[in-house]
Amino acid sequence: MFQRGTKKKINIQILPMIDVIFFLLVFFMLFTTFKTTPTGLNINLPKAKTVTKQQQQQLIVNLSSKGHIYLNNELLTKPDLKDKVAAKIKNNPKTVVIIKADKKVVYNKIVEVMDTVRQVGAYKIALAAENAEKNIK
Repeated sequence: MFQRGTKKKINIQILPMIDVIFFLLVFFMLFTTFKTTPTGLNINLPKAKTVTKQQQQQLIVNLSSKGHIYLNNELLTKPDLKDKVAAKIKNNPKTVVIIKADKKVVYNKIVEVMDTVRQVGAYKIALAAENAEKNIK
């Protein structure tokens, strides 16, 4: 009349857990080793002794060592750069465009960016550099 129920033994599958733990371990190992900078771009500026700080409204264009163009940490093409700078210059014609180019950037690329910026009416252009005297101890 009464059947004795057999209790099923709980079986924990360990292999899927090991896979998940291994995946998490690899994930954290990879992503904690990436070098990041506070500004988002690692640009090594050339050094100069006659560096002066710009006081006017500025628009900063960054050129990475690979020749990529950034405006406000946004990767742009030359036509996009032209449109964005044109909009800023239209609002304030006295805006100074500062070009921060890595010292490994080919000179031709800097001239191309300067030309692109000048085509839309930005004639106040400055090249950024680090103060050479600041690093001397």
